[in-house]
Amino acid sequence: MRAKVEINTSKAVGTWPRVERYQNSTLRFAPPANFPAFWAEKHGRPKIMRCWVTLDEVWDYRTDEYFWNYRIGVNRYEDDPHHHEYDWGATVPSEVHIQTYLSSHSEFCDEILLNLRRYEKETEQGIVSLDKYEEVVERVIEYYKNLYPNIRYIEPCNESDYLRFGGIDSEHYYKLYTRAYRAVRKLNERHRYEIPLEIGGTAINAVMDRPHLWSEFLQHLANDKDERREIDFYSMHDYNGHPNRMKAFYDMHHAWIKELGLPDLPIFVDEYGSTRTTGIWTDNLKNASGVLSVMILSTQLPGMHIFPWCTFHNPIHQMSFTQYLLLEDGGFASTPGGNAMRMLHMLKTNMLEMQGEHQHRVIGTGDATGYVVLATNPSDKPMAVDLMLCEIPYDTVTITEYRVDSLHNNRLTGPASTEMGPTNRWNGWVKGPEKGIDIADVLEPYGFTLWLVEPHF
Repeated sequence: MRAKVEINTSKAVGTWPRVERYQNSTLRFAPPANFPAFWAEKHGRPKIMRCWVTLDEVWDYRTDEYFWNYRIGVNRYEDDPHHHEYDWGATVPSEVHIQTYLSSHSEFCDEILLNLRRYEKETEQGIVSLDKYEEVVERVIEYYKNLYPNIRYIEPCNESDYLRFGGIDSEHYYKLYTRAYRAVRKLNERHRYEIPLEIGGTAINAVMDRPHLWSEFLQHLANDKDERREIDFYSMHDYNGHPNRMKAFYDMHHAWIKELGLPDLPIFVDEYGSTRTTGIWTDNLKNASGVLSVMILSTQLPGMHIFPWCTFHNPIHQMSFTQYLLLEDGGFASTPGGNAMRMLHMLKTNMLEMQGEHQHRVIGTGDATGYVVLATNPSDKPMAVDLMLCEIPYDTVTITEYRVDSLHNNRLTGPASTEMGPTNRWNGWVKGPEKGIDIADVLEPYGFTLWLVEPHF
């Protein structure tokens, strides 16, 4: 396997879209209150952070009581035979309260995408009426939007066809979606927010394995008789090692919305991973290399934004995905997933013209300060990388390498480290009429490397 690429440093083909600014948090293993500030310091302030409020924790259907600052992850329904089990078995009780969680994320991101989930099964069974669901959703959004005005996007339900997230069909999901967009509409009309609320869905997983679910949602939208039906973004998830699925979904989706006369809106792939959910330490590197490839690919798919799962999660169950680990001293240590986001943050302002074989595995960027090239190998075979950077306006350059693989910048399988550091540095002459430098390397299976090229004086 080989990536052979020529990068013209004098030709910008667009602005690097800062794909790393779309991120996820979790409630099942809530991060410490200081984590969002730490993440923003290391990677830049997220444009959109996906956050959560679980409806059965904020509102008790048995008493009609609201718990506006509930302690996250405390199950008050363990002995309730009428309440669906959901994913409580994978939830770790936290010392963090919901307002601390939301305020810490709100302060360190531009906008929040707020997912509201649970009570899917109770509404299907008639234990909670649809009218009551709408009332609760409206009150919950209103309360937290008042506290955190940068809540912009509302996403009702999460992977709701899976039993642990409700186990409902497309028809019932759309009933809940309808009630949620009615709540959003009323709130926008009532408050005239400076940042208006927007709504979308379906947050369904593995759409390319089950495209009928996506088709059913789009059909429900197209058949909705409400003249004020609302849809502001589409959302879906994918956990798969084949990056081209995202291009296939993108093309399928656009063909279907065109056929149905639906609007062309942003697509939030608001959970993405290239492995399964595991506690296997080696899977973190595998996942990170695949996520990088898909995020590079997304720059060729206008309007699609990839939200990797997840900034911070339980390493026992989700080591494959977590970007950071909590240390005994209260600090944080980066995994390969965190180092992948750090590399994306290090990319320069402009995307550069590239020619050759790269298969969304290489990205070259530059600006007045120098150039950065990132290569990833999301495969189980070594990959040769041959790079030629041409039209460099300097006589000599300093090249700094940051390598992540099984032995470098990987505390899970290599020497312990808390953050990514350089693995090599050398000076080189710019040569020939093409004013170029060559970089030749071999990436380990699932490895990735960044080269920073700066003028040497």
